[in-house]
Amino acid sequence: MIVRTMTGGDLPYAYAIALRSLDEFYLPEVFSFFMTQWPAGQLVALDPTGGVAGFLMGGRLDGNRASVSILAVDPPHRRKGIGGALMGEFIKKAAMEGRTVLQLEVRTSNSDAIAFYERRGFRRTEVLREFYNDGGDAARMILFSGMC
Repeated sequence: MIVRTMTGGDLPYAYAIALRSLDEFYLPEVFSFFMTQWPAGQLVALDPTGGVAGFLMGGRLDGNRASVSILAVDPPHRRKGIGGALMGEFIKKAAMEGRTVLQLEVRTSNSDAIAFYERRGFRRTEVLREFYNDGGDAARMILFSGMC
C-alpha cells in the first residue's frame, strides 16, 4: 500500500468513498476547500492496483493545531491497516509543520472509530451536543505531539 499526497485527480474517488462510507453528507466543494487550504494535509492510500482505497483530509487550525477533518476507508478495504497508515502519515506531516496538537470529532455512537483513535493516542476531551446534521453528538478527541 502506498500513502501519498492527494491530487486533484483523486478528488472524485475520495468523494465516492465518502458517499459510500460516511453517514454525514459533504458537498464536493468541501473537498476542494481542504485541497486549497492545506494541500499537504490531504492524503490518499492506494490499493495494489493503484486505486484509491482510503483518504484523509486535514486542516490547519490556529497556533500549533491541526485537525483530522475526514477519514474514510472504502468498505472492501477496511481492517487492512489503511486507516492507520493514513493517520501515521498525517501525524508526520503535521509535526513537520510544527503542529503539536491534533484534534478530531467523531460520533459518540461510533465505538469502532473511537477505539481506533484511542489506540493511536487520542483522548476524548469533550462531548459536542447535536454536532452532526442529524442531531447526533460528537466526541472531540485530542492528540498531543509528545504522544505521537
